[in-house]
Amino acid sequence: MARPKNDDFLRALLREPTTRTPLWLMRQAGRYLPEYCETRKRAGNFLNLCKSPSMACEVTLQPLARYDLDAAILFSDILTVPDAMGLGLYFAEGEGPKFERPLREEWAINDLTAPDPYDHLRYVMDAVVEIRRALDNSVPLIGFSGSPFTLACYMVEGGGSDDFRTVKTMLYSRPDLLHKILGVTADAVTAYLNAQIESGAQAVQIFDTWGGALSHAAYEEFSLAYMQRVIAGLKKTHDGERIPCIVFTKGGGQWLEKIADIGCDAIGVDWSTDIGLARQRVGDKVALQGNFDPIALFASPEAVAKEATRILDCYGPGNTGHVFNLGHGINQHTPPENVRVLVDTVHAYKRK
Repeated sequence: MARPKNDDFLRALLREPTTRTPLWLMRQAGRYLPEYCETRKRAGNFLNLCKSPSMACEVTLQPLARYDLDAAILFSDILTVPDAMGLGLYFAEGEGPKFERPLREEWAINDLTAPDPYDHLRYVMDAVVEIRRALDNSVPLIGFSGSPFTLACYMVEGGGSDDFRTVKTMLYSRPDLLHKILGVTADAVTAYLNAQIESGAQAVQIFDTWGGALSHAAYEEFSLAYMQRVIAGLKKTHDGERIPCIVFTKGGGQWLEKIADIGCDAIGVDWSTDIGLARQRVGDKVALQGNFDPIALFASPEAVAKEATRILDCYGPGNTGHVFNLGHGINQHTPPENVRVLVDTVHAYKRK
């Protein structure tokens, strides 16, 4: 299988020269786009949208119809994996995701098994196939999963949390139980990402959204070690092409060197990290992705362009190893016209 016509994103992840700085946006298919809101209304609810391959394809392509983005990302949710494990995912209006059966009892944790992605998550693989066909090799398709620790947070807490008290109490008082959850979840994530790659994903990202909530020692033991285990089990090539892997720990700036050692091709950095210093710290080991503050998109168009240029200047000379992105997901109230300013500014930038 040949690389896409626009392969700048893949080239940047593999630290090969690019014609311009490529960019995509975390949560680029989302509620800030009126066309997405229309499709979601048609679906009835968010889970229906995720579980319909044709609708998932439709919303995946919407931002690419609007903006000159260098990659598409599969439209799905990180919680599809614990849902397939039988925890009973549902979305409470205004409250976000919840699980009917969070993991609190020892027997339930010991009974946990990794689902077969081609069985319980077939709708995701069908969406990947459909999106690849629709993209017609124009730009690469990114597959993704939550990290084992981030998924475990939701699985134990039963939903989102401000302080992760339940999962952290387990971490400190019964680390054996949390390790059991993380081991099964790491196996599930590995199989899930490999199935996405086999179905057509050309790069994968591991979203470690809550890894930054851990202490220094706990991060290495309960998050980083399990992402390393996932990466060790990932398919590195498919159809004769390298499949790069990105790791994004929100709030993970202090651990860049350690993340760079686990076998990933690129590290996503949030806006709290100076990308120029990050580049010095990781050297030639990995590419970097980031790191525009998504809230800066609410500023004037001139301010958006100025902040994008500052980040590009900060990364420094040489047209290798940088994928421009937000430091986290785009806010649902973002003015769509400011996203265009961001995309155009990044693509017009000429590196020294």
